[in-house]
Amino acid sequence: MTFQYGHTIVLVNEKGHKHLVPLKEDGVFHTQYGTITHESICSSGDGARVLTSKKHPYFAFSLTYSDFVMNIKRNAQIIYPKDSSVMMTWGDIFTGAKVLEAGIGQGALSIKILQSIGGDGLLVSYEKREDFALQSQKFIRQYLVESSKIPLPLDKMHRVEVRDIYDGIEETFERIMLDLPEPWQVIPHMHNSLEDGGIVVSYLPSIIQVSKYVDALEASGIFREIETFELILRPWKVSGRAVRPEMWTYNHSAFIIKARKVAKEQ
Repeated sequence: MTFQYGHTIVLVNEKGHKHLVPLKEDGVFHTQYGTITHESICSSGDGARVLTSKKHPYFAFSLTYSDFVMNIKRNAQIIYPKDSSVMMTWGDIFTGAKVLEAGIGQGALSIKILQSIGGDGLLVSYEKREDFALQSQKFIRQYLVESSKIPLPLDKMHRVEVRDIYDGIEETFERIMLDLPEPWQVIPHMHNSLEDGGIVVSYLPSIIQVSKYVDALEASGIFREIETFELILRPWKVSGRAVRPEMWTYNHSAFIIKARKVAKEQ
């Protein structure tokens, strides 16, 4: 991949420290080990070794989803990559799907949905806070458009509406993704807004919320295949003879609940 001005890239030093760098004409990356001009980064290419003015090596890489989500400054809680990837799988988000998302937050999950549905799909995001709706669109555009992850016009694939999903859903969708404190309030609206056989995936931090939500899903009579789980990521250190689990883990972030809608009995 060739870097261009306007792209955001990652510089990694020999210790593994990462820096997100938006490339600009006449831009300069400053570090205690010297400086690197953005011009030299653009001329080097993806994966290249670049030297500071003091001959200290860095590696220039194109931006990945995990790099972006975990390192960029954010003003809202995100769904972490360890969870979003599994939500996409359990939700069976496919190319061309019509998906509703409620509770856009920073927009981390939106990015993964948009990458999965492609140019023939549509993501509609409901967010009741206007400030979150605006900042998430900037966040999404920075990754997908400014880093050339999606070549198609983003506006054709994504529509953000400032509204509260608890008040209702106007369209019909194949998949629904919820990051809300009270998803049980959405269940009555899914009778007509989620297609038969469609899947809803929810993200909840508290087991008390999970219990109330699952009880409501079961009581509705229109959901089956209800699954609840959490993900714990355990990194390992592998260096020569030092092979052991790291001293830290990615512990509980939230519970993921998946359910599938059944057709009404005739």
